Amino acid sequence: MTQRQPKKLLGALAGALVAAASGFAFGFLEPGALQPAQSVTPNQTVTARNEVRVLAPIIANLANGSDLSVRLEAAVVLKPDVADAAEICAKISDDLVTFLKTVSIREIEGPTGFQLLKNDLRTRASRIGNGTTLDLLILTFVVQ
Repeated sequence: MTQRQPKKLLGALAGALVAAASGFAFGFLEPGALQPAQSVTPNQTVTARNEVRVLAPIIANLANGSDLSVRLEAAVVLKPDVADAAEICAKISDDLVTFLKTVSIREIEGPTGFQLLKNDLRTRASRIGNGTTLDLLILTFVVQ
């Protein structure tokens, strides 16, 4: 084996790692995230923005007698000017605690486990909000 072959292998490996890391980073960007923001002219009307409410941290034990617990920090995106936003957020938080107690670690594991859990949590939050809840943002999710 010559001295050049390990250098070529290391160069190819470094290039692959850089490509994978950049692909991973750009995978989390939303479509249109790299487009410049639109500016507002003085005579243009601005529509009300959605309201984001951070929920209190949720801690729940996982199902099936497991000694594992979950800590979830989330935020709810609501339509602007919702009159009973605090009540809706409280109901969503209570429902998420109840739901997380029924989830087993096997449901979270795997390549799509967390994505399915996130979709379930969003569906539950939107159902409780009756059209006022636009999204549920997961800020942190720790299993310990």
